[in-house]
Amino acid sequence: MTLAGLRIGVIFGSRSPEHEISVITACQVMPVLTELGAEVVPLYVTKSGRWRTDPAFAQLASFRGALPEEAGAEVVADLGSGRLRLLGGGLLGRSRELPVDLLFPLVHGSHGEDGTLAGLADVLRLPQVGSGLLGGALAMDKHRSKLLLGAAGLPVVGGQRVASLEEAAALEVGYPLVVKPNRSGSSIGVTLVPGPGDLNAAVELALRFDREAILEPAVPGAEDLNCAVKRRPERASEVERPRKEAGFLSYRDKYAPSGELLPKGGGKGKGDPRRELPAQIPSPLRARIQELAVRAFDALDCGGTARVDFLLSDGGELYVNEVNTVPGSLAFYLWEASGLGFAELLTDLVGEALERGVGLDPALPGNLLAGGQLLGK
Repeated sequence: MTLAGLRIGVIFGSRSPEHEISVITACQVMPVLTELGAEVVPLYVTKSGRWRTDPAFAQLASFRGALPEEAGAEVVADLGSGRLRLLGGGLLGRSRELPVDLLFPLVHGSHGEDGTLAGLADVLRLPQVGSGLLGGALAMDKHRSKLLLGAAGLPVVGGQRVASLEEAAALEVGYPLVVKPNRSGSSIGVTLVPGPGDLNAAVELALRFDREAILEPAVPGAEDLNCAVKRRPERASEVERPRKEAGFLSYRDKYAPSGELLPKGGGKGKGDPRRELPAQIPSPLRARIQELAVRAFDALDCGGTARVDFLLSDGGELYVNEVNTVPGSLAFYLWEASGLGFAELLTDLVGEALERGVGLDPALPGNLLAGGQLLGK
């Protein structure tokens, strides 16, 4: 499949704690889409929520200094026409259409990965890459996704949800435990709590990033293992073992093990200090992880590609930890280790989105209110 002739709007940045990681992912993806023949329209969402576009935003160098709050042209969505428009650039300062054939959301975390951009794409009647509104919203909500995955027979770590310090103090919990925001990513706001004296600070931190916090028992001797899944064609990737310094996989472990922010997936195999890829684990365990990853992907109605993260206890118990519907760098390093190149991965994702198209228009013809047809019924 060629991407020639396609205008792809790549959305990144946004009001998410993972803003900078989103910029890195987008600047990895956009040059490859261009090499595949697509015309890329960078749609950078500032930390204040303004949409801006400029061809220069396809290069990471545009973000190395100050983030471009005012650079480029402002973009708005015209919900009536289902079109994006540029403000102030046309004759007499009028807006003009910014045509795109497809949206490619690369916002990690809130205001993007949580299904909000998929919902916007539905309203605009534009095809979009990745999971739809339901899949994104379910996967982002750690508590409710685990309820669903557990009901589907997948092994998960039970947890309790709180919305305040008072609720947390009223719970009977054991230690050590992990406290995390219910809807967040990249280990932001996550704390390993060894005893009751550290609980309040951990809950306060988690509630800075979401209105709900999750308290989960720490898995003894937990090892992290990750596997990616894609729908077109549906299959699971190789398995990785991320390296970590402390009791849980931190933001620093994921992105800056040497103290400098690295593009996730920028290293490969043994040369990447952040991961053991492929993970040196027994073949039956690898197969079990790949099976559960596909089941979790399907249970949450995911699309495109997602990374499913697992915890393995020192006693050999395996748990599905969470599903990331917009993983850093689209987890291309996992697919690369599985024999699928980055360009082929992006082609598959765009092809799936085009095949799926836009949602049905369920509006009935005519006006059922005319003549009182529905009155009194």
